[in-house]
Amino acid sequence: MTQTCRLIAITGGSASGKSRLSQALAQHFAHEGSYVLAEDDYYVDAGNMPDFNPSAFNFDEPAAKDHALLGEHLGHLRQGRPIAQPVYDFATHCRAGHTVERHPAPVVIVEGMHLLCAPALREHFHFSVYVSAGDPLRLQRRIARDVAERSRTEAFARQQFETHVRPMHDLHVEPQKPHADLILENRGAPDFEALVRPVVEHIRRLQPAV
Repeated sequence: MTQTCRLIAITGGSASGKSRLSQALAQHFAHEGSYVLAEDDYYVDAGNMPDFNPSAFNFDEPAAKDHALLGEHLGHLRQGRPIAQPVYDFATHCRAGHTVERHPAPVVIVEGMHLLCAPALREHFHFSVYVSAGDPLRLQRRIARDVAERSRTEAFARQQFETHVRPMHDLHVEPQKPHADLILENRGAPDFEALVRPVVEHIRRLQPAV
């Protein structure tokens, strides 16, 4: 029997809290085999491009992601087929030499900034959430994350936020709001238990995945 698979999109600005929310949702549905599929792992293999310059490359526009591959993989999961998920190395800006085998699950959480930008991706999701947070808070969180987890300096994180992150947010991320089924405000100290609750309620009301 083919495994049914509900695909739940969690999108929003950089450092809005969407990754933490996605992990909390996956934990809630862990008994069903839920996991997080990160759009970030579908970055193009930028580090191997000729004359690649990480300071100049725009990682915050949709074209920086391999949405064709992501869409193909989402289609496979909906059809009950496994995928070989790429793994992206943020220190080298390259895809790793290995992949991760992912199988359909009753609830798969797909997390990323640009999931609702294009109709070709939007059509794969059974339910979508936009996580909203203000620029000052997102900058503070992004610096902490990039320094601790992505081998960046604070100066690089600030420069990247002002030159790429903020402009691309206004151009590509914020306009996704009208396409989301649910909008969550995450503007203070995040209470992910409270944020998870309405999402779980909506997911449980979904019809069986097809």
